Amino acid sequence: MAGCGDGGSVPVVLLGSPGICSKGLQRKGPCERRRLKAVVSEQLSQDLLRLLREEIHTDITFSVGSTLFKAHKAVLLARVPDFYFHTIGQTSDNLTNHESIAVENFEASEFRTFLQIVYSSNRSLKNYEEEILRKKIVERGVPHNKHDFSFEKCTDNDGRSSVEFLDKKSSHCSLLKHEVPDDISDGEDNLISTDNYDLDPASELGEDLLKLYVKHCCPDIDIYVDGKSFKAHRAILSARSSYFAAMLSGCWVESSQEYIILQGINHVEMNVMMHFIYGGTLDFPDKANVGQILNMADMYGLEGLKEVAIYILRRDYCNFFQKVITESQKYFTQCLKSPIITYWIFNSDGE
Repeated sequence: MAGCGDGGSVPVVLLGSPGICSKGLQRKGPCERRRLKAVVSEQLSQDLLRLLREEIHTDITFSVGSTLFKAHKAVLLARVPDFYFHTIGQTSDNLTNHESIAVENFEASEFRTFLQIVYSSNRSLKNYEEEILRKKIVERGVPHNKHDFSFEKCTDNDGRSSVEFLDKKSSHCSLLKHEVPDDISDGEDNLISTDNYDLDPASELGEDLLKLYVKHCCPDIDIYVDGKSFKAHRAILSARSSYFAAMLSGCWVESSQEYIILQGINHVEMNVMMHFIYGGTLDFPDKANVGQILNMADMYGLEGLKEVAIYILRRDYCNFFQKVITESQKYFTQCLKSPIITYWIFNSDGE
């Protein structure tokens, strides 16, 4: 179980007998999770669609006739890798930021719909991508070679070959080095691997984006927390978090840097936040402090992560307000010692 607290020096609380629950809890638990998953999934979809429509931190331009479409290499690579390699992969090393890639055999309205589906669909796009390739690419006589995330190279936002991938079992890959402060090293030990807890992405969209993050594909910014490095994408951070959107826009000094240093959180909490930003994950590792994550989600403008934290508090410490289990009473009482956590628990949706 994750810990609960009210900020500052917060103890990690472990439940005594989490396996005991009432029939009401057995019925309500799955229902609450399904509701939460639907909410988080819709938030992720809307955030990515806004990323496309507002052209936030785009790094690739397509031309369909006289119409230009700006997009993001990382999102295309995560969701439609075969399309990426057929349209971008062959030419990306020679592209400049102002050049566009001509896409033939599409009407402008068709390509707009295609991009909207890529960015917002909560379902797997494998069949859809195959159909698009067959109708729009293969019929023109272009060979159709399938790709997946075991490919060897990916390009960064400048069109240069930047990442060399290892096989799927590898926990890290070699990355371009950036200048960082002297007190922070950029060695292999600082690369964060996935914690051993149940990663349940909110949707297929979340699963694809989470794969993009875990495999360190085409990152364009480093985030340093506790001296550890997190490889990320400006566009996705900005789309998902109002705090990062402000930080990575024009007026903050970080907007022109290749790294960010965050204070006041540890690497466990940061890892939880990154997995949520990319995948809309619904669980925390045992060593995570739920109270701290709740405060962090509020600070970084992650409403969905606040809902996940509230769900975990209500599930693990309040039994969804069913009959309180004797062994959990003292932990429930500890939760209520924090006024802000008490407010969030009792004023969340559905109660």
